[in-house]
Parts: sequence; structure tokens; C-alpha cells
Amino acid sequence: MAGIDVGVVLAGRFRLDELIGQGGMGMVFRGRDHILERDVAVKLVPPDIAAMDGAATARLNREIRVLAMTQHPNIVTVYDRGDHGGTLFVVMEFLRGPDLGDLLSQHGFLGVAEVITYGAQVAAGLTFLHGLPIPIVHRDLKPSNLLLNQDGTVKICDFGIAIAPGSNLERYTRVGAVIGTPVYMSPEQFQGEEAGPPSDVYSFGAVLYALLTGGPPFQDGADYLVRILGRPPEPVETFRPEVPRRLSALVHAMLAKSVDERPTAAEVLRELGEIVQPGDRERPEIPGPPTVAPPPPPPASGIDAAERLLTSGRTAEAYAAFGAARERQAERTPEYLTAEFGRVRAGHALGREAEAAIRWVRLVEQARQTLGPTHPLTQAIERFGEVTRSRR
Repeated sequence: MAGIDVGVVLAGRFRLDELIGQGGMGMVFRGRDHILERDVAVKLVPPDIAAMDGAATARLNREIRVLAMTQHPNIVTVYDRGDHGGTLFVVMEFLRGPDLGDLLSQHGFLGVAEVITYGAQVAAGLTFLHGLPIPIVHRDLKPSNLLLNQDGTVKICDFGIAIAPGSNLERYTRVGAVIGTPVYMSPEQFQGEEAGPPSDVYSFGAVLYALLTGGPPFQDGADYLVRILGRPPEPVETFRPEVPRRLSALVHAMLAKSVDERPTAAEVLRELGEIVQPGDRERPEIPGPPTVAPPPPPPASGIDAAERLLTSGRTAEAYAAFGAARERQAERTPEYLTAEFGRVRAGHALGREAEAAIRWVRLVEQARQTLGPTHPLTQAIERFGEVTRSRR
């Protein structure tokens, strides 16, 4: 597509290095952040796709807003957003491992210990999302939306159709519309009803069923609607007799037709933890990380360490680390301004909004005077202020 290709630098900061995904909703590149010297994933919607399909832009805007409200080790982290000549883009952490759909395609099904290990991480992410003051419902959980990092951490991705019922998150799908991936969709979603946290639990149960048996509980077909609405799935042990009965029972409870009969994500997390405890059965061997090339080691820097703390959700520690890193830099250098910018972001995440706002105003003026208004860091600082103001 015109103007968007490998080698292009977005906002003077994010270089596109490799196209790693493409579809009707846009493209995803592996990129490089020149300021923080780290690999990133860049998802974008070029103008020609936006003109043909307004939902593509709506989905990306929704994903940005949802991810900006979340910070959890098992949820992909969003770093930045912007517009490059009419191309809307979002910058996220780059995950080097395969997704669980890839593993399923390669191996047919996964080992019980792997399913428990990966499933517990997904359950932790869902417990966080559903436990927010205004719960977030993903609405499209499936193996391909569960990505592995190089350390074996599972991350929930693709929040393009997520919803937070009761919030001011704009809706671009009407109630009554069937949205999601049919073979992992809950019965209520299939009937066009409003999806709540139990819908995610059903889809999660369908994912666990697929990982254990090699396929979702109901395959697409002429009588699919009849089966998903009225028939129980084949027992897991029909395909895998070695699966612990307790795990099989949990999966089938998650696939209950009635939302009131399904466990919560928190209950699933607790049950998965108990299944691997001694006394239930022999504790399975916990698998190591997937075999992928490790990333190059980041440069030793207090700023880099603070940034890793922030993106991993250790916000208070990040706030202190950015402050310490700033004190080690000469005033008004790019490194000093970067550390102060990190302190502003961490302070805002901690709820110190008034303090962060004051620091931000001073930081914008310092960056403009020191680096100039067109410098990527100056622009990133200004965009942060625009985004935080838009959320109020």
C-alpha cells in the first residue's frame, strides 16, 4: 500500500522492519523504537483500507482505548499511538513467540501440563479484566489471540471488539449483531445478546477444550446452531482419556449453556491452581518457554530498567526508578527528559494526576526549548497529554 512499507519511520520514531501480519483490517509490522531502543509491534490502518472499511479504524481506536485502561502481565501492553499521513497506528509490545493456535496446528493438541500452565495465565488476565470497576469483556477469545512471549508468558491480544458495558467506550456494533469467531463464541453471543464476563469464560472453555482435544467443542456445519444452543459437547475424556477428570469437569462447566451455571474467571484460576497441587494427582511437569530466538539484550540503563518495571505493571517501583534515573542525567539532556517523561507516565498511572499534569506542562516546555517542537520525544510527550485529556 502506498507510503507504508518496510523502512518507513512513523512519527520520526518507529521504524517498520518486517511485515508480520496482514488482513482486511490492516497490517502489523515488527518495528524498532529508536528512542527506547526496543523492538515493538506496530498495528496500522492505511487510508485506503479506512476508506473502504470504517470498522477497521473503529476497531483499532477501540483496541487503543481498551488497552490504555489495562496493565497486567498477561495482557499485551500498548506503548503509543499516532497518525502518519492519514495512517492511524498503535505501537505495542512485540511478542516473539507463537500463538496458541500455531501450537495447536503444529502438534494437534497440547500436553495436560501445558494446558494448565497456559490456561492459568489466561485465567489471571481475564480475572483482572472482569474485576475492573467497569469490567472489560474481550468477546473474541480464541487460540490465535493468545500469544506467547519468549519467556513462556501468555498474553491476551486483539481487543478490537472488546466492550466495557456501562462505560462511555463508544459502541460500533449494535446489540443484536452476531460478532466474534463462531466456533469459540458463547450461545448468548450467537443469538446476538449482550456479552458479559460469562461469555468470555465460555470462549475460554472452548479454547481449553481445543487445546486438550485438537478442536473446538462444536465444529462449524449445517446444524451448528442447534448443537451450540442445545447439545452438550463430547466429553474431553472421549478424545483424551489421560486428562484428569477434575480438569475435564472444569472445562465442561465453563461450556454450560446458561451463564449462571458457568464459573467465574477467578474460580477457573483457583481451580486450575488446585489441579496441579499434590494430592489431586501427580504434579505435571511445568513446561519451559517455547523454543524461539531470544531477543538481543537491552542496553544497561536505569531508564530501560524503569521502563520494564512500568510495562510489567510495577508502577510504584517504576516511578521511583525513573526519578533515580533522572537524577543521574545532566539536566535538559534527551536522557533527562526521557526519564522525566517516564516519571510523568508512572505518576499518572498511580493516580497522581495533578502532580503528573504539573510535571507534564513543565516537561513540554523543556522539551520544546531543548529538542525543538518536531523532535520525536517532544511529540511523544505532547501526544501523551492529548490522550490523557481525552480520557477525562
